[in-house]
Amino acid sequence: MKLLPNWKSVLTGSWSVWLIALACLLSAVPVFVSIVSPGLLGVDPLLFATAAAVVNALAIPARLIAQAGLTEAIKGFRRNQSGAMRRRTAVGLGAGALVISMATPFIAKWEGVRFEAYRDIVGVPTICFGDTHGVKMGQRASMSECVDRLEADVQMFYSEIGRCMTNPGIPVGVQASMLELAFNVGSGPVCRSTMMRLANAGQYKRACNELHRWVRAGGKRVRGLENRRADSKRALCMDGLS
Repeated sequence: MKLLPNWKSVLTGSWSVWLIALACLLSAVPVFVSIVSPGLLGVDPLLFATAAAVVNALAIPARLIAQAGLTEAIKGFRRNQSGAMRRRTAVGLGAGALVISMATPFIAKWEGVRFEAYRDIVGVPTICFGDTHGVKMGQRASMSECVDRLEADVQMFYSEIGRCMTNPGIPVGVQASMLELAFNVGSGPVCRSTMMRLANAGQYKRACNELHRWVRAGGKRVRGLENRRADSKRALCMDGLS
């Protein structure tokens, strides 16, 4: 058994961890009160048990969704003085969390998950949801480890391409499509791309139209990439532009 390389950020920033901790607290309160002073509780313990069960149930989908981190999300919410987040515009960390929440399920859908290392279409050792970082052939991973890898990778790629976005008004859908692309081809190519240049210039539809160029792997066109880019353009990039 070995700790995850990003265990500190997972422990302090994952919604699922906080929800599980809350469920433990809800379960412990009635037991503790009843031991100290049996007549003090004044509430049916079943209510605490029900609340703990609900919170535990919420922790399951929370574990499968990549988040920008609980602390960061709260800070982003506090900095948002408007009282509402505009869907089309990236504003602070709150919008960053929205971009990540849009891109992550899309990435998971198209990458698929494999628990044993394999070689991708160009021969790179890969595991889980298309993760290539430090992967060696013969390596295995659990679903929990794969989710952690996906969450860490998506946040890393968004941080990298975020430094290339000079236009603070890039719509979240366009950002999500560039994040998804970076996950697939790397941050460097996306930062240097015509798509990034057009997005920074505010030409969002033209930026979305650039996705059809990213359909080659190993020197040849790949039908799966063609379908993936078309889906990204429709489901992510063009979302909210009309």
